[in-house]
Amino acid sequence: MTYPDMGIAANEHSQGGCSESLADVYEAHADFVWRIARRFGVAQTELEDVVHDVFLVVHRRLPEYDGRASMRTWLFHITRGVVSNRRRGKTREAKRMHLVRAQPTPTSICPEGHSERVRAAEFVRNFVARLKPQQRTMFEMVELQGMTVAEVARLLNLNANTAHARLRAARQAFYRAVQARLARDSGGGPCR
Repeated sequence: MTYPDMGIAANEHSQGGCSESLADVYEAHADFVWRIARRFGVAQTELEDVVHDVFLVVHRRLPEYDGRASMRTWLFHITRGVVSNRRRGKTREAKRMHLVRAQPTPTSICPEGHSERVRAAEFVRNFVARLKPQQRTMFEMVELQGMTVAEVARLLNLNANTAHARLRAARQAFYRAVQARLARDSGGGPCR
């Protein structure tokens, strides 16, 4: 005899700590495990998977069963653990999916918005290329790479006041360049 859908022989666990085989345990207690899983709040559509997982654990641990507790008590605790693990897994997956959904997808950007982003990126590249080398370094590291002014000052062995002055000059030049572009374009934003 074989455990349904698992290909496990009925007498595979007859040696060891328990005199019952997996098939015997399944036949006698599958309905109990099903009911307990349902009481733990497992959705009807997932019950079969949970019961299957419980009996996979039983298959692995049946030789360890020593009979100190009743078989139903032992199965109750295994079922509770399986349900708990599934809930934790679903919570982790929901958090990951929330992070994935929070990021904009390329299909969620309209063509006008995409072309505007491309033009903006080109504008920034051209602006940075025209900056004086010392200002360019400060602007790139602070504004584009996200470093702090203190970090860049230490990295470049600069006085903090000098680093701030270079960044301030670069930011002012960027502000003027953006204002000039806006005046030149005098158009609206993307996806109106």
